[in-house]
This record gives sequence, structure tokens and C-alpha cells, in this order.
Amino acid sequence: MLAFAVGLGAVALVYLIGASLHHHDPILILVLAGVVIGTLLGSAIGLIKYIADPYNQLPAITFWLLGSLTAITAADLWSILPAIVIGLVPLYLLRWRMNLMTLGEEEAQALGVDTRRTRLAIVSGATLMTAAAVSVSGIIGWIGLLIPHFARLLVGPDFGRLLPAAMLLGAGYLLAVDTLARTIANIEVPLGVLTAFIGTPFFIWLLAASRRGWH
Repeated sequence: MLAFAVGLGAVALVYLIGASLHHHDPILILVLAGVVIGTLLGSAIGLIKYIADPYNQLPAITFWLLGSLTAITAADLWSILPAIVIGLVPLYLLRWRMNLMTLGEEEAQALGVDTRRTRLAIVSGATLMTAAAVSVSGIIGWIGLLIPHFARLLVGPDFGRLLPAAMLLGAGYLLAVDTLARTIANIEVPLGVLTAFIGTPFFIWLLAASRRGWH
């Protein structure tokens, strides 16, 4: 659960940096702060790998960084279920406010949305769910970036439909990729590697589709 605690701490630090800079675009500040903190933590991971035991600790760290569902047990799923549920509740309750947040900061405030508190609740809920999942599966990229865009193309931008659609599509996509990773070669291909190979060209296609107005 160390990865879980580090993930929550990192996002809390990113949000504190963003909240302390009031005179800038809040979304841009969150993104830039995330890049900076992510780079710092990446350097810390590199240091840990450098000083780790090359025969026992280093392979385990490398395996976790590449992402896999192989070692996950039912006990692992039960251990992260409370965090998943707690993180999902505010996202579901604030689904209509998320629709208003897409209009922009000033427009959402004009419609009565407290954007700072709403953004904090949304980021906290999403971070809690992500940190819980990553703590047991390792880093499996591209699903959180790719699937919501694809779900938006299918069901539209309303978060009342988009949230359950993205959850179902993400789960199905992960299972399909995991099956492919176990059968495509004599050894299991790391999920993080496979999702990157699949996600990169598909995400470029999604961007092109969005530019043509497929939303």
C-alpha cells in the first residue's frame, strides 16, 4: 500500500500547488504541476531502482512499473474495494456539476457552481480510485486517457451516461488486453507495454475523429 499512499500524497501536493497560484488558469496550473511532480517522483523511482537489490527487489519494482494482473488475488480486490467505492460516490453525485464544469470556469461559476470545491472533490475521488487500482496492478497507462474519449463518442458528453459507459468499456478493454498479453507470445507481455502500443495510434485516430466533429 506504499504506492497507494505515495499516489495520494503526490496528487495532494499537485492540488496544493495549483490552489496556491490564484492568478493563473487553474487547469493549466494543475497540468503543469502534475508534470513537475511526476518528473520528480520518476527521478525518485530511478534512485530506488539504482540502490535496490538487483536479484530480488529490482525485478519486483520493474515488474510493477510495467503493470500486470497476474499476481492479483481476491484478497487484493477486497482490500481496494472501499477506496474504489468512496472515490466513486462524489463522482456520481457531482455528475451534473461536471457537465457545467466543461463550459469553462467563469460560465460554471455564473451558473452557481463552486468550481474550487467541485474540482477538489472530483480530483480527490478520481485520485483515490486510481491510486487504489495502481497499488495492486502496477502502472497500466493509456486506459484512463483513451477509454473516456471513446465512451464520449459512443454516448455523448453527459457525465450521467459517460461515467458508467467509461467504467464498463475500461473494464472490458483491460480484460481484452490482458487476454491478448497472455496469448500473443510464449511469455506474458507486460500490460503497460501492450496498452501503449495499442493506445497511441488509436488515440491519434480519436483526436482526428474529434476534430471532424464526431462527438
